[in-house]
Amino acid sequence: MNRSNALADPRAIPKGSVLLHIGPPKTGTSALQGACHAQRALLASAGVHYAGPGVQPSTAAFAVTRREHPSTGRPPSMRHWRSLVKEVASHRNETVLISSEFFAGASAEQAHEIVAALGGERVHVVVTLRPLGKILASRWQQNVQEGARVGYGDWLADVLKAPESTHAKRFWSRQRHDALVARWSAAASTDGTHVVVIDDRDHDGILRTFEQLLGIPTETLTGHRDTPNRSMTLEEIEVVRAFNQQFADAGLAPSLRYQLMSRGAATHLKRRSPLKDEPRITTPRWALDEANRVAQEMIESIQSIGVKVYGDTSLLLTEGGGAQQEDSAESGTRVSVTPEIAARAAIGVLFASGATRGYESGSKVPAWGEPYDLQRATTLQLLTVAAQRVITSIARRLRRLIR
Repeated sequence: MNRSNALADPRAIPKGSVLLHIGPPKTGTSALQGACHAQRALLASAGVHYAGPGVQPSTAAFAVTRREHPSTGRPPSMRHWRSLVKEVASHRNETVLISSEFFAGASAEQAHEIVAALGGERVHVVVTLRPLGKILASRWQQNVQEGARVGYGDWLADVLKAPESTHAKRFWSRQRHDALVARWSAAASTDGTHVVVIDDRDHDGILRTFEQLLGIPTETLTGHRDTPNRSMTLEEIEVVRAFNQQFADAGLAPSLRYQLMSRGAATHLKRRSPLKDEPRITTPRWALDEANRVAQEMIESIQSIGVKVYGDTSLLLTEGGGAQQEDSAESGTRVSVTPEIAARAAIGVLFASGATRGYESGSKVPAWGEPYDLQRATTLQLLTVAAQRVITSIARRLRRLIR
C-alpha cells in the first residue's frame, strides 16, 4: 500500500472541516460509501470520522429533507437528524465525512438549514457527477425498484419532453446538476463547493479524489465489491415492473411492497450473475442526443458558477451519442423472461417475507426478512451498535435525572 502523505495536496480541505457528499444518485455514491464504511478504522487513524451508524445516514437525510421513507410511507423522526448533528459536533477536532445521495433532494431553504446545523463555515459540499446519458437508464430502473410501473420509453418521453410531468419533476430535482450546484454553493459558498467528475473507466478514481479532498494517504480507501448494487438486466427489471403493477392492482400498502421487492426480490435478483447474452436496458438515440444537449448546458452553467471542479467535464457527455441500441427501450416491446429469473424473484419475496424463519437449516441465503444493510453486517458489528445505543440511551436518561 502506498502510504504517501497527501496533506500537502492543495485540493485538501482544512483539517477539522465537514465534507458533505450529497450525490446525486447514480454517481458512484454506493462505491464510495461501501469503501468508507468498510475502512472506518483506517479513516479514523488518518484523522477522519465517517459519520452515521451504517453505510450511509440515509434516515437522517430523509428526516431533514422531510421526505417520506419508503419503508414507512412517512418522513422519519427528526431525532435521526439531530443525532447526526450531535455526532458531527462531537468530532470538532477531526475531519468529518458525511455521504448520502438523499441530501440532493433538499430545497434551497433546507440546504441552508443543513449547512448551518453541521457547522456553517466548517462545511464543504461535494457533488459527484456522471454523464446524463448513462444516468437515465440507471435512474429509471431505480424508480421501478422503488415501485414505478411506467415503461422505459414512456418514462424517457416524460423526462425529456414533458417538463411538467411528475416523472420529469422528480428526475430533474436531483439530476439538473447545474441547479443542484447553484443551490448548494449558495448555502456553503462557492469556495466551499466541490464538483467531482466521475470517470467510468477508472473504477477507483472517486476514492482517490476523496482521499485528496480529505488530505489522507493514498489507498486508505479500497474498492468494496457490492454485487447487489449492479444494474439489472432487461428481463430482471421487467419482472419487478410487472410485480409492481399487480401489487398496485391488489391495493396493498407500498411499505409492504418495499419490504418484499425493493429489499427482497430485487436484491436477490441482483445477487445472481447474468448470462452474457441476457438483454440489457438500452437507451434510444434521440434520448441520448437530448441528454447530451442538456449536459452541455449544465457544463457551461456549472463553469460559470465558479465552484472548484475536479476532472474533465467533457466526460459528462455520452460518447457516440446514439450508438446504443434502441429496440428494447420502447414502449410496447414484449419481453420474454426465463423461468430461472421468475423463480428467483419469487424466492426473493419468500425470503423477505420472513416466512423462512425456523426453516433455515441448510439454507444458502440467510435472508430471514432482514433489511439488506443488516445482512451485510456481522453479528459482532450488530452487537456493538446495539450496545452503543443502549449505553447512549442510558447516559441520556441519567443526564435528565441529574438535571
